[in-house]
Amino acid sequence: QIKRIFTMAVDEGLLSRNPARPISVKVPEAKQLVLNRTEIDVLLYEAKLRNHPFYNHWALAILTGMRNGELHALQWTDVDFENKVISVTKSWSIADGLGPTKSTKNRYVPISVELEMFLRNLKSKQLETNGMVLEQINEWKDGAQAKVIKEFCREIGITPIKFHDLRATFITQMLIKGVPLAKVMTIVGHSTIKTTMRYLRLVAQDTLGATEALGITLPR
Repeated sequence: QIKRIFTMAVDEGLLSRNPARPISVKVPEAKQLVLNRTEIDVLLYEAKLRNHPFYNHWALAILTGMRNGELHALQWTDVDFENKVISVTKSWSIADGLGPTKSTKNRYVPISVELEMFLRNLKSKQLETNGMVLEQINEWKDGAQAKVIKEFCREIGITPIKFHDLRATFITQMLIKGVPLAKVMTIVGHSTIKTTMRYLRLVAQDTLGATEALGITLPR
């Protein structure tokens, strides 16, 4: 903000140069929350059991890693059951409405066996549809999806994540299963591999206790 103010002063001729230009401030990275495999199962089980209105939204986010806006804009015409891919070509936001994806690039998300079963079942139960894959419920249209899932997670006793953290959960689970970084990057639509690599640090949350397999006992 200070740099911008000085830039305005330079533009207005009040200063000859911006004294703040060489100054940089390191901002601590915001803590990213993810669900481990057990918590994923608890979330989906409890949401299904209670017939939660966001169950389908959470399940699809976990199975695809798609962003909230991309899920909002997803239509059945984007789902190719024959070739087993979902075309991610657009996104929706409260401020801008329908537009391109965050990276402005189209991509494809592979449809797994579980995802295909979920989508076919979802489609068969939609009596009236406007072509959208997910129901446009009020809390979602109003931007309250982060608050809804955080409160539900607290209620059932798991990590209180936000809706966007479901995408991080998908990414970490893919990395845990050994999917190469480059493939994960392509599926989730990151513009650089560096962005995908940030999630490697989160993988440790789901590998606690793995070193017990070493079986090494120190002398007593």
